[in-house]
Amino acid sequence: MENLTKQILDWEIHLLVLISFGLQLFLFFTGGLRRHGSNRVLRLSIWIGYLGADMEAVYALGYLSRHDGATHGSFFWAPFLIIHLGGQDTITAFAMEDNNLWLRHLLNLVVQVALSIYVFWKSIDKHSSELLISGILLFVAGIVKYGERIWSLKSGSFESLKSSAGNHYKRRLPEAIHANGCYSDAAWTSLQSMIDVFHIFSARPGERYMRQQGAMQPKKLLKVLEIQLGMMYDDLYTKAHVLRTKSGIILRGISQICLVVAFILFLTTDRQNYRRANIVITFSLFAGSFFLEACAAFIFMMSPWTLAWLEARKHEKLARFSWFLFTIGWPEKRPLWSNVVGQCNLFGWLEGQVISRSCNQLVRNMITQLVTLVGV
Repeated sequence: MENLTKQILDWEIHLLVLISFGLQLFLFFTGGLRRHGSNRVLRLSIWIGYLGADMEAVYALGYLSRHDGATHGSFFWAPFLIIHLGGQDTITAFAMEDNNLWLRHLLNLVVQVALSIYVFWKSIDKHSSELLISGILLFVAGIVKYGERIWSLKSGSFESLKSSAGNHYKRRLPEAIHANGCYSDAAWTSLQSMIDVFHIFSARPGERYMRQQGAMQPKKLLKVLEIQLGMMYDDLYTKAHVLRTKSGIILRGISQICLVVAFILFLTTDRQNYRRANIVITFSLFAGSFFLEACAAFIFMMSPWTLAWLEARKHEKLARFSWFLFTIGWPEKRPLWSNVVGQCNLFGWLEGQVISRSCNQLVRNMITQLVTLVGV
């Protein structure tokens, strides 16, 4: 009976770690879909995944701290869970209100890192120095990833938007984007006027922007607005703003180097004393991390800001590759946003009929309808 209980506990932590990684994959590939559509089922799925990813990783860390499964190498998964808590480049916040909770995430980082160190410390005398150093490097990568998320949340908070002068939009831009068609001109125009778009989003006067946009042809204006909304969405809800800074790129490089060196050290470790299932899961976590980092690099390369940076510095081959990725991620023929704008019903507000379309309200409405249907 004792062996059965131990086996169940082992498989439970296996399942928790794999679910945590699965949620990260889901968030990476669906996090940016909200920009293109307003499907409620999709939004609800992303909302559940966004909340569940953090809760699941925190629960798994707590589980590791309570159960002494570290003798079989499962302690090595604690830093991976910190990396998962750092989130994905395509989604750091689900709503603007999430950005205002950056201090809560900072406190959570301190607590979860302390918990992970405790899990690590419990098995420090049971493993080789190569494995311990590999785990420490993974801790560094996880702390950096979580730090990127907190930085992104803080940058998108209301207070940061109001206090910022928008200097991160005042960048060296090329004289033009050397690509065929009017779409490249629309992308270049969007980059030029992003500082004015930022002023509008931060409740500052935007008369100059309105004058500039009013002189455009309607078709070009629509495409410029779509690109600008997409770039503003990225700055508010993803890690795009952080990865446009020199410090952000350096931190990303540090985390990637730590991940690679940790993997090399893990390969050199004698793994004969560890269970095969644990080794397979650890290799899967490494492979998954490399895969997500590679995908994130492609996302970074298809950014309009990356394209402008490469064009301004005359890196023609890389600029052409970036433009190719840009036309895939930001296709000219497909709408780049949902074509839906929330409106305030003044008469409904005066009558006290305020309708909220948040996911929280949608869930409450669904539960209410279900309860009414069953007659509870």
